[in-house]
Amino acid sequence: MSKRRIVVFGVLLGVVVIGGVAAVAAWKYHEQPQFCGTCHIMDPYLESWQASDLGAHAHAVEDVTCLDCHEPTVQQQVDELVVYMQGDFEVPLKERDFGVEFCFDCHVPNEHTSYEQIIERTKDFTDYVVPQQINPHDPHAGLEEMGPLKCIGCHQMHEESRLINGCDGCHHDGTFESCSTCHPGGIPTGD
Repeated sequence: MSKRRIVVFGVLLGVVVIGGVAAVAAWKYHEQPQFCGTCHIMDPYLESWQASDLGAHAHAVEDVTCLDCHEPTVQQQVDELVVYMQGDFEVPLKERDFGVEFCFDCHVPNEHTSYEQIIERTKDFTDYVVPQQINPHDPHAGLEEMGPLKCIGCHQMHEESRLINGCDGCHHDGTFESCSTCHPGGIPTGD
């Protein structure tokens, strides 16, 4: 082999090795939450994960990263990049819909064995906004046919949870000035 071919081969090998290392490093960086913050529309989500009193930060404390919950395919990531580059998005971003099973993938093995166990564990819950005993995990007032409620219905990750707002978080979404609009006799206290 001539000297020139050895040099060319060495340069090509160096480019391949450096390119490979750069690709692996880029992929590893892509897996970090800070990567999500490279798009300004993702800043609020990253901030809620980094430091807040929101559910996302509780996950951060447990070393749960963005991609542990948001597992896009390569095609979805390319599509998101195209949408971002074209500016064809709305802020806030569309809320993702996670079913109960999704949350159970992590929480059931560690904290619960079933939705029924969650109902049992929270049977003595007392609402801290309107003191009354009501089990937030046991569908009530005509919601029984819905079956188990979705966790994200109350436990938001990147915004204040509806759970924090007591009954009004679900009921009427702040439409009425007071509960007495529909409940003239007052809210039952369970006494």
